[in-house]
Amino acid sequence: MPSVKSLEQAPSNKPQRAPLFVLFLTVFVDLLGFGIVIPFLPIYAQRLNVGAASVGLILSAYSLMQFVCAPILGRISDRVGRRPVIMLGLLGSSLSYLIYGFADSFSGLLVSRAVHGACAATISTAMAYVADTTGVTERAHGMGMIGAAFGLGFVLGPALGGLLGHSSLRTPVFAAAALTFANLIFAAMALPESHPISTRSHLQWSGLLKPASILPYQLTRHRLSPLFWVAFLGTFAMAGFETTFALMARQLHGYGAYGVGGLLAFAGIVQAFTQGYLIRKCVPRSGELNLIRGGLIAFAFGMAPMASFVSPVMLLVTLALLSLGYGFVSPSVASLISKCSEGHQQGEVLGLNQSALALARICGPIAGGVVYQRLGAPAAYFGGGLVAIIALLPTLGIEPAPEAPKGRPSR
Repeated sequence: MPSVKSLEQAPSNKPQRAPLFVLFLTVFVDLLGFGIVIPFLPIYAQRLNVGAASVGLILSAYSLMQFVCAPILGRISDRVGRRPVIMLGLLGSSLSYLIYGFADSFSGLLVSRAVHGACAATISTAMAYVADTTGVTERAHGMGMIGAAFGLGFVLGPALGGLLGHSSLRTPVFAAAALTFANLIFAAMALPESHPISTRSHLQWSGLLKPASILPYQLTRHRLSPLFWVAFLGTFAMAGFETTFALMARQLHGYGAYGVGGLLAFAGIVQAFTQGYLIRKCVPRSGELNLIRGGLIAFAFGMAPMASFVSPVMLLVTLALLSLGYGFVSPSVASLISKCSEGHQQGEVLGLNQSALALARICGPIAGGVVYQRLGAPAAYFGGGLVAIIALLPTLGIEPAPEAPKGRPSR
């Protein structure tokens, strides 16, 4: 794999100070709306007489559309700039909540999740925005801030949705629509463009849809495919955990909905702290590659034995290890992918990474659920830990990122 491009090649007209706080707030509010709505979708669907299998299809539609659309929207952002694509994503998310709120059938819910999945593909554009506005030494921290916004949105969203949903399950949905539309207005006023015209891709519009037609080839044969494999395998294991954790916590520890929510909030806080703070401290000392490897090992040591202990203390310890490990892996992979890519391709390659994550969130829950049901909780969790160890193999062919040249500007 080619080594990371030197910072000396960075365009001189990049912003001197990345508006990370504005981007963080934009992504956080978007994910807050997601967290308000999604935990209650199965109940909402049940009241519309939608069966369990159809609920699974509705949830899968989100990841499927994200899988297809992420590299396309990433390439479009390379062509027209990051800001218009982020604005489009926020507008589409708001519209998807409105469709959801007015839906009275399976097809309405399916369309709403498909629209939202396509719009959520703009997360890779947010990461490209970070790549545009940060130097080599700050890249992983910037990616970590996006991850922290995810974590906090998922932690606070369900709690807010629970408060709003006492009277009607439609109330949280319309609140999410209003919140996301307000976020669109805020971003339109406060978020500047990060991708200068001089560094944009000059592809013809007819070529912007090409990533979808060659997506399997890109994910498996691209020069960055080892990093895509790491992202896929790590998220595959994480998705299996997310699918089965409530079942395991209830079966082995007797936790109800309140207890499971508290444990997941704890995991979200640990992950957000890791991505928002710890990674900034660790990358200059260890580098992204070592953090990826260490994170995968921590994840494996957290997940593999989790369903074999009945001690609440050990449950918290293993949950913390898992969250810490994934918190290191995800932004470090995105940072390395960004550093190994030219400025005019950031959106596309980070979109490919987002596709790998979306594919993992399609396959991981299915695999985790099947193993859990047929072989039991210990086998499912040991298998997830084993997948994390297997994810170490692609890292053997990855070169570490060089340090920023001393005495030169970091942007």
